[in-house]
Amino acid sequence: MSKSNKTYLVYAGLGLIPVFLDFLLPSKVNGDIVHAFANFFQYPLYMGFALVGFLGWKLNQNRILFSVLLFLGTCYCLFNPILIDTWNTGRMVRGLYFIVAMSLPLTLAVVFSFRETRLMDLQYLGRLILSLIPIVILSYLLARDKEFFIDIAYFKFLPLNGFLLPQLSLMSLAIFILVVLLKRDHKVRPYLNVIGISLIPLMSAIWAGLRLFSDISRSHPKTNLQPFVEASFPSLHMAVAFTVICGILLHTIFRMYWHRVYVDELTDIPNRRALDERLAKLSGEYAIAMLDIDHFKAFNDNYGHDEGDNVLRLVGSVLSQELGSKVYRYGGEEFCAVFKGVLAEDAYMYANKVRRKLEEREFYIRKPNSKREPTSSFDRRRARKNGKKVQITISIGLANPNKKSKTASDVVKLADQALYEAKRKGRNRVIIWEVEGVKSAV
Repeated sequence: MSKSNKTYLVYAGLGLIPVFLDFLLPSKVNGDIVHAFANFFQYPLYMGFALVGFLGWKLNQNRILFSVLLFLGTCYCLFNPILIDTWNTGRMVRGLYFIVAMSLPLTLAVVFSFRETRLMDLQYLGRLILSLIPIVILSYLLARDKEFFIDIAYFKFLPLNGFLLPQLSLMSLAIFILVVLLKRDHKVRPYLNVIGISLIPLMSAIWAGLRLFSDISRSHPKTNLQPFVEASFPSLHMAVAFTVICGILLHTIFRMYWHRVYVDELTDIPNRRALDERLAKLSGEYAIAMLDIDHFKAFNDNYGHDEGDNVLRLVGSVLSQELGSKVYRYGGEEFCAVFKGVLAEDAYMYANKVRRKLEEREFYIRKPNSKREPTSSFDRRRARKNGKKVQITISIGLANPNKKSKTASDVVKLADQALYEAKRKGRNRVIIWEVEGVKSAV
């Protein structure tokens, strides 16, 4: 399992915390303590959401900014329901829960279905206003035509007994999931995945609030808002749910910043800056490999830079699969691998394995409009049928510290000399540098 998938599993586990509160908390909790706790958490949450939005804006991702503003507005309304309940009956608060459950996933789906543009672009602003239509319509119906709103909120198309959320929220969530599955923008995809996970604690908190409303309605049909305000479950669930949401969004946005700083955008492996920081911390036994794609300049001249980028992606993918976090993009068509705790002769096995894997990997020149390496079996079959097969090989130079070359930068130079020797001897081979000179290791 990849590191990203493990992170998503952790997020999902945190998102289930409000669900567990339903089973773990006693039915009666001191309302004053709970509301003091919830009210205290409002302002740090607002600042946390504001920070996520600001960082998203600095990443030139205005969709992130707008989605965070939606969460911020939702958080404020759900933490302060009495502000919208002018009749003090509690019915408007329950309607607010329905509005959030039915419209928020749909609004987020519409927002992220747009391509990224400038914040003040009129067409983009028009699309954002369009995305708010579900919220505006439902809010208007709640205020002006409660009977029609109730018909929408309680509309059923599935035989789900005891399901407290409006069933239209399931349709809204399905549309959001469809957008997530179809989205190919790798810059915003991690954030979009986490938005989907964030809906788990939000929906569970809404469920808890609606369940408490249902209990109050059965026991006190003509109740006012006071029992709801004194009840512990909605406030505590909302506080926990939005704390989890804010926390995972903050962690995700910082990961996106880290990715931009330390990961090569083309090959999706760590870049030269990450390598330099790794080399600065190296000590003890280690080996460094310099890897270079054979005849890459001629390949670019013959087939164009788009196909050259595809080759770089292919090589980066194979290196990442075989060497994991050991490999870095050095620059151009060069890569670097760091083997901690082993010397060059021990690292040779790993280096030669990846050389053979790449030599055996099939690569086909695709049509001009196909700019990415095919990933599915269908795409690969189509590439074999329509494209020209070419062989991609790499040359590798290996070195480790010695009495004359003790620093990591010196070892990189030795590995580079071994790489040059591998090129001189015919390419597609591994050469180990030794103190006396180079050692062939084909």
